Amino acid sequence: MMISMVLAALVALGGTQPAEATGSATRLGNRITVYGEGLHVDSVTTARTPHRIQAQAFLTLRKNGKWKRNIRGWTPANTTGDIDHTSWSINENFPNGSRLCTEWKDLSGRTLPGMACMIIHR
Repeated sequence: MMISMVLAALVALGGTQPAEATGSATRLGNRITVYGEGLHVDSVTTARTPHRIQAQAFLTLRKNGKWKRNIRGWTPANTTGDIDHTSWSINENFPNGSRLCTEWKDLSGRTLPGMACMIIHR
């Protein structure tokens, strides 16, 4: 019961959810979905609404709330209707408690609000 309350608090505060194997989180129109098991991530998909002209997505690794490294650089999105989306093959293990986060930018180069993150843990 206590674990559920802590996880609910984390989600409410930062739009972050744990990824035990496969999981997703959404924040301000930005959705991240992580596929894998435990600390191993096979792939990551991100989607954003509403559609932005020439949108690009970025994938970073964060630990203890701080940027650690870029996993994938700015990647042009595909668009389906009003949704921009992209996927990356990862095939990598990550430190316990780290977060994979996606960000988006539009044609002007402006980073859009709503970084979505998933916590990677055993």
